[in-house]
Amino acid sequence: MSVGVPPELPGLTYIQPLGSGGYADVFLYQQEMPRMPVAVKVLKGDGLTDALRRQFIEEANTMAQLADHPFIVQIFRAGTSEDGRPYLVMKYYPPPNLAARARAERLSCDSVLTTGIQLASAVETAHRAGIIHRDIKPANVLVSSYGAPGLTDFGIAGRGAALEEDLDEIGVSVPWAPPEVLFGQSNGDVRADVYSLAATLWQLLVGRSPFEVPGGDNSAYDLMPRIRDSAVPATGRADVPASLERLLTQTMSKRPEARPASAIEFARALQAIEQEQRLPRTQIVVLDEQGHTTVADRRSTPDRDDRTRIKAPQAVRGAQALDPATARRSAARWGPQGAGPADPAAPSDPSDSVTDRRPAVPAVSAAETTAGGVEQSDPADAGTVQVHRERVRAEGSSAATGPARAESTIRIGPGTLVGALLALVLLGGAAAVALTRSGEQAEPQQSSTSTIKQESSGPIVAVPEPPSLAAAPGEGGVVLTWTSDDLQRTDRFTVRAAQGEDGDVEAADAVSVQDARRHLVKAKAGTKVCAQVRVDRAGVSSTWSEVQCDVAT
Repeated sequence: MSVGVPPELPGLTYIQPLGSGGYADVFLYQQEMPRMPVAVKVLKGDGLTDALRRQFIEEANTMAQLADHPFIVQIFRAGTSEDGRPYLVMKYYPPPNLAARARAERLSCDSVLTTGIQLASAVETAHRAGIIHRDIKPANVLVSSYGAPGLTDFGIAGRGAALEEDLDEIGVSVPWAPPEVLFGQSNGDVRADVYSLAATLWQLLVGRSPFEVPGGDNSAYDLMPRIRDSAVPATGRADVPASLERLLTQTMSKRPEARPASAIEFARALQAIEQEQRLPRTQIVVLDEQGHTTVADRRSTPDRDDRTRIKAPQAVRGAQALDPATARRSAARWGPQGAGPADPAAPSDPSDSVTDRRPAVPAVSAAETTAGGVEQSDPADAGTVQVHRERVRAEGSSAATGPARAESTIRIGPGTLVGALLALVLLGGAAAVALTRSGEQAEPQQSSTSTIKQESSGPIVAVPEPPSLAAAPGEGGVVLTWTSDDLQRTDRFTVRAAQGEDGDVEAADAVSVQDARRHLVKAKAGTKVCAQVRVDRAGVSSTWSEVQCDVAT
């Protein structure tokens, strides 16, 4: 997809395009005072709907609310350009993002553990503010000049029911989404975000998303049944400990209730693996009760007053309630091997309560940002589908069929889960992580190769040139071939073709083509076939080629 014209913005000088997504373009600007590079996300004018404007406002408000967190991309301001396009001015992160890095190299296991804990800190912070991200994937994790990850693209994040009416217009990033979201049983909740976080870490270790088949058909509609029905494959890396393999498998369970109940629980399981591997401990950074960034570290003993103080339960949207028995089972599942049963009466650390809420932060008003929602660059159009959710809203979601609805408000006693985990950590020492299945049958693991699939490099990517397409009769249809001086080894392609004299190419279904510059459109003899092709490079696409036609033989 082509990048639009950059708007003229006060105090900013346009430098170059950075990337393009379904609903927005991203440009690099130079801010005049103070002088520094900034990334500007601009909503596209074509197809701008009220729902997209609302989503864009939500993204601005969400990122502003979470801007203090060190692992969430900071937003500086928002507004509307003179030509009427809403925009966000954000901190600039140089390329590559984590998607591009995972394609180019195999990240070390210890660096993936560190990144996982840092991202889980960011996700936990969002959850404590009642925000579900809904689109966690490698392309949405930028990397600062100092190597710190930055979670971005809150364009489809939601505060419970606040955005439910807009969800039918929102695409889902299929390779990293859990099955209950893909098949309309949930609009996304805490455990869905945790699933996507685990899928992201799996890709950092392997170089492709968990259910891609090297050399196979990895379109969205082929991935979806695999995600629903296939066992989570092993990473196939000898340096990945069995405890991490088990944690990733369990966190990507088909059953939401079998996953870690929160991002901080997932982070603590990663910390336990660090301890098992004798690696330096990565700190979990979350928000305290006053809305300030703090380190959630258990190594210091809380004051007696802190250990005995009782706080009233607080509401969190999107979380699922846990009774004490469930909390103890969850703690046992993720705690180090050899730990005894958690004492249900053990005091909990109030600072670790998963029900803490950040105080209200002044939001970006609609007057300041006449803005709407936006979809960031996805790995390929084939990796994003629309999931119809009317049935979810009408029928709800029962305990037997899926997780709690994202808009429900659940009250959780503070520290229930944390107290059990604390007891396990104290008892377990440096023992290995034991991941039991909690009644779920063990899913067989299948080996996978490290074949790399181009999927997305997010917003910081040059826009490729459109290819030159040729069509010719071939056995069983029409053969398409294409060339371009701008092609790169890792490029992928999308083809759309229509048949018949009145076929509409622009309305035709798009097909993803990998590792080839040739594609056969099957058609009966004598049928006219017209087609276009485009280049997909790291989540950014070229414009479509000129339409070429021929008749099948």
